[in-house]
Amino acid sequence: MGTGGTREAERPAPMRPRRGNKKWSLALGGMVVVFAVLASYDLIFGGGLSGGSSGSPSASPKAAAHRGTVRRTAPAATSPAASAVPLPHVSLPTSSSPTASPARPLTVASVAAFGPDGTSDGDNPASVSNVVDGAGSWHSSWYTTPEFGNLQSGTGILLDMGQPVRVNSVALELGDAVGTDVQVRVGDTAVLGDMSTAASASDVGGTVHLPLSASAHARYVLIWFTKLPPNSDGQYQVTVYNATVNGRP
Repeated sequence: MGTGGTREAERPAPMRPRRGNKKWSLALGGMVVVFAVLASYDLIFGGGLSGGSSGSPSASPKAAAHRGTVRRTAPAATSPAASAVPLPHVSLPTSSSPTASPARPLTVASVAAFGPDGTSDGDNPASVSNVVDGAGSWHSSWYTTPEFGNLQSGTGILLDMGQPVRVNSVALELGDAVGTDVQVRVGDTAVLGDMSTAASASDVGGTVHLPLSASAHARYVLIWFTKLPPNSDGQYQVTVYNATVNGRP
């Protein structure tokens, strides 16, 4: 009895399982399940449906669509000629001054016979207005020589335009006899020495055109005869039927 009781007392008590180990096992099992589920989801939606290569992950359709909305394409390069803005065509005037009107016959304000001393010693003053009004003719006094018998330097007709005008030419209707020398003088005063010679002709008769080498701006136009043609009586005398001043007012 005594020995048996001693052996009974020496036998170690059985070990009880620890509650902590059981909880750890449950947690570990739950984590394994979670990882398995995540791996299956990634396999199905990440690799199985992408259609891409196995070596690299491919983006989902939603991610690809999102990147497509923010992708920008660099603008194509343009040449300077293509990018240049065309300038509007502007037509410029060829001249800043208005176009001049053509020359035409001008109105003569008054006419007078004119000699070396002016209107005081002109030949036949009573008929001189005929050269502008078409009522007849005017003729100078007769002289024994073409050079006025050495009595004077010339004789003429003074045309007063009434105001300064632009003179381009003078036209005369003379008698048929040839041998007249004539000048066109212009100026702003009716003084022979103050008037300049603008045109001339020698040994003429009939219709005579006297264009000025340069248009002149003047009030007075003097038709000045320096040599006379012969008349039917063997003397020398000039006849004028008409005198016209062409220009612009």
